[in-house]
Amino acid sequence: MPSASAAAYVTRAACSRENAPRPGPRGGGCSAGPPERLDHLTRDLMRSLESVPALVLGRRTDVLAWNALGHALLAGHLDRTAPERPADRPNLARMLFLDPHTRDLYADWPRKARAVVGNLRQVAGRHPDDALLASLVGELSMKSPEFAALWSDHRVKPCEADEYELRHPLVGTLAVAQQILVPARAPEQSVVIVTTTDGSGAANAIKLLAMRARD
Repeated sequence: MPSASAAAYVTRAACSRENAPRPGPRGGGCSAGPPERLDHLTRDLMRSLESVPALVLGRRTDVLAWNALGHALLAGHLDRTAPERPADRPNLARMLFLDPHTRDLYADWPRKARAVVGNLRQVAGRHPDDALLASLVGELSMKSPEFAALWSDHRVKPCEADEYELRHPLVGTLAVAQQILVPARAPEQSVVIVTTTDGSGAANAIKLLAMRARD
């Protein structure tokens, strides 16, 4: 069952949607709006990041783009082209709580889960009427008791940078840092960059993964 906090947010967004103007024959009124898109400058940035794992997240944690290394490191079991199709885009929050592969990737899964929920709570505060975000929160609250508990915990805070130990099925255990950059022309989106300590075993693992990704 969703927490009282999650239920209240979902209900508030639904009420706002119901009270919005009805769409006319040409559309308009209450709608989910067009799919999030990448600004061409963000695409240029992603092309310049070929040597490090990187991905672009929309405000609801939809994966809008990832480079070859980002896909290989964080979601190699998923279709690499999925972010190119709005209807098929992976969602990081959904992956983290409902996908066993993503859950197993993080040695300290609870810490990563708290960071993602904290970011979603921050977005919900800025967009209390976001019907798509409310739908995501409702789905995760129903399917994951852990998400519901974290959503109701107001001590959960967003995290813009942190270090994690990953357990990758191809290159083994590696220590990485995940940092968030905000594109100048798309402040609701986030570029997540994964870095390693120079000369470390993790850095060598990323190089090995890069060779595998090119094959």
